[in-house]
Amino acid sequence: MKRTHVLAASLLVAFAGCATSRPDAVTRCVSAGAMSDFAFTDARAWRWCDEAGCAGCLELLGTSDYTPPHRSPIHLAVLNEPGFSDFDLRVEAQQTGREYPHRDLVLVFGYRDASHFAYAHLASKADQSAHHLQLVDGADRRPITTQRTDGVAWGTGWHELRVRRTGTRVEVWFDGGETVLVGEAPAWRGKVGLGSFDDQGRFRNLRIENR
Repeated sequence: MKRTHVLAASLLVAFAGCATSRPDAVTRCVSAGAMSDFAFTDARAWRWCDEAGCAGCLELLGTSDYTPPHRSPIHLAVLNEPGFSDFDLRVEAQQTGREYPHRDLVLVFGYRDASHFAYAHLASKADQSAHHLQLVDGADRRPITTQRTDGVAWGTGWHELRVRRTGTRVEVWFDGGETVLVGEAPAWRGKVGLGSFDDQGRFRNLRIENR
C-alpha cells in the first residue's frame, strides 16, 4: 500500500480533511499539535509557525545544542515512521538564513540512527563539501554524488524540493526543473527527515509516497 504524509495545517481545509486524490493512498496530517511525530536533534531549535508568510509550517530557528557522532547536519527533524525503501518525497521549503556559498537546507533519507543515514544537501554554491548527496556510514559524511548542478538559487521565497529513490539511485529536483543532484546510495530502509547543516529555514506541505 502506498502511504502519503502531509505536513501543513492549511491542508486540513485545502484537501478536504486531508483527503488525497489517490484512492490507494493513506494520508495523515501533521499539525502544530503533532510535532511529537518528529524526533529532533534539539527540539528547542524548532517551532510550529502560523505567522504571516509562514502559514502552517515547521520552522527551524537554528542554534541547536547538538554534536553529532560524526560530521553531519546539526539541525534535523526526523519523521517517526518505521521507514521507507523506494519513495518519492516532496516538500515546500524556504531558506531564511543569510546568503553565502554554503547556505543550505537538507532532506534526510535512509535514516537508521545518528551514525547511519544519507541526505541531500542543497546549497547556493557547489564545492567539495556543499551541494552534494552525502552518506554518513559510521564516519564523517562523504559525497556520493555522480551528477550535480552548480547550486540552487534560494532567494527569499518558497521552493518545491523533491527526492526520489529507486533502489540505489537517488534523484533530487529543485522547483521541478532539471535534476540538481543524482547519486548512488545504499538501499537502506530508513526514516526521512528535514533540516539544515547549520542554517535556518521553513518546511510545509510534506508528502512522502511509498513506491
